[in-house]
Amino acid sequence: MQRLKLTYVFLFLCTFLSKSIHAQKLHFVAEALPPFHFMGADNQPAGVLVDVVKAVLKQANLNGDIKLLPFARCHDLTIKKSNTFMFSFLKTPTREAKFKWVGQIYKNKAFLIGLKNRNDIHLQSLEDAKDWVVGTIRGYHSASYLLNSGFSTQNNLYLNVNYNQMWGMLFKKRIDLILTNTIALETELKSIGLDSSLTKQYIELNDFPNELYITSGLNTSDQKIKQLSLALIEIKNNGTYQKIMSKWNM
Repeated sequence: MQRLKLTYVFLFLCTFLSKSIHAQKLHFVAEALPPFHFMGADNQPAGVLVDVVKAVLKQANLNGDIKLLPFARCHDLTIKKSNTFMFSFLKTPTREAKFKWVGQIYKNKAFLIGLKNRNDIHLQSLEDAKDWVVGTIRGYHSASYLLNSGFSTQNNLYLNVNYNQMWGMLFKKRIDLILTNTIALETELKSIGLDSSLTKQYIELNDFPNELYITSGLNTSDQKIKQLSLALIEIKNNGTYQKIMSKWNM
């Protein structure tokens, strides 16, 4: 009888622990970057990749919340806290071993963008751009990429604190070019009263990493990573991912 009671207690504890693990809320963080992720009209996170994350959680039957925070805060939380996931995070060789990678959620090309009326700028390669001042965001991989390519903050690289400052510098002709993608260009410029039709792509940077991922820190369990990874694969296979892309005209 005593052994039977112990067996029941053991089974109860196993069931309880299993449910507790399953019920753990996951935390997803991203910076505001339309149309990928931004604050919607209802003051809740919205965007094409917000919808992808929601679909992954639903497919995996997991609970999670989504918050928009500054990039540095997202990065810090993801590294330090288990069950915290950053999305639209660029996968690079230097980052690969520092994180656990759930899966790719988007590919994004990088360009050097400038004003159309700059008839004095002629580029065939990134090397040609060293004759001009190129801007990007401090702390982004694009800053490291330019520094590693021979640009310097003393000569031809200007590191901005945010997109508003960066675009303002370009339109005031205090910098000549910007390293960025074109997906969010129109939205970013419209939000600060600037006209995207006045810009153009000078060159595409084919060697710049272009895969955006859902990632987590090393403290998150491999089981949770696998669970989300399989769910991401499934929504790509069953058509859910493509429906989301189509909804947002991506």
